[in-house]
Amino acid sequence: MRTALALVVGLLGGCATTDDQGVKRDEALFLTVANDIFTGSDNNFSSGVGLSYQTDRRSQYGEDSALDAWFRFWSFLPGFDPDGDESYATWTLGQEIFTPNNIETPTPPLNDQPYAGVLFLDSTLYSRRANIAHAWNLRLGIVGPSSLAEQSQREAHELIGSAEPLGWDTQLPDEPILNLDYTVAAEWLEGGLVGDCSWRLVPLAGASAGTYFTGVSTGAYLEAGWNLPQTVGLLSIRRGMDALAAKPQPDTTWSLSFFIGGGAFGVAHYLPLDGTVFRESRSVRSEPLVEFLSTGITWRTRWCTLAFLLTEFGTTFETERQSTEYGTLTLSWTL
Repeated sequence: MRTALALVVGLLGGCATTDDQGVKRDEALFLTVANDIFTGSDNNFSSGVGLSYQTDRRSQYGEDSALDAWFRFWSFLPGFDPDGDESYATWTLGQEIFTPNNIETPTPPLNDQPYAGVLFLDSTLYSRRANIAHAWNLRLGIVGPSSLAEQSQREAHELIGSAEPLGWDTQLPDEPILNLDYTVAAEWLEGGLVGDCSWRLVPLAGASAGTYFTGVSTGAYLEAGWNLPQTVGLLSIRRGMDALAAKPQPDTTWSLSFFIGGGAFGVAHYLPLDGTVFRESRSVRSEPLVEFLSTGITWRTRWCTLAFLLTEFGTTFETERQSTEYGTLTLSWTL
């Protein structure tokens, strides 16, 4: 597998280079699993899984490479500077599953979270200069039976001996997804503690438009630990806040950090609750303002990263039976 991935990356990278110190490129693969089994619940957002490939810095690829051309094609985006101190690209193939509070009834109440499955491909660009970072994400996908969410949940529940979900016949219908998301983050305050231990306070803001999520977001996180790498935090209507995004590897041999963050989303449209845009479907009306709190721990080495995140949302719709909370486990390794 490593050889095949190296071949693909080599074709994309063309005449790849190294930096002035001869440091080898270190593209990374991410496996992310989010599930409410970590919190003992099974409602609203039920589970998600994603497999991601992240490039190294743009400067590590030759000017005649496909990846360099990809970066420069998007150079018109506000805040995105392919010649900045650090620019990365990530592609993620993933699936999300949403269910009502009671999955053991074939006809869930009309005022509860609808069954919904989402299959998506995210293309993300990160750019960082000094203490300010920008992230643009384009989501293409589909909601509905073609997402294969029903089959995924049934097989997973059978494997772990959980209750069989009976209401998938009421799920949102097939409809394509197109969404554009933007996040800006800045290291506002930072300081040292003891030895290699330090802390930083990072405010974030974002905006999204499309058929998946349309709205704005704001928040901040406090991260403290040893050998903190320069990362780009992200805001997500599903994941809340995630301090693990670009550049997962530390500048030294290892890093351990803890973070806590919170904020809110101003929601105009959220597909899993408000339903499909172009077809009739079940729906509940999203709350216009949704608060969230995220806490996490991350262990990084030069070769792999392991992170665990707990997220809890405030009321997402008026007739919600139970608040949305779940855990997210992310494993990354360099190629």
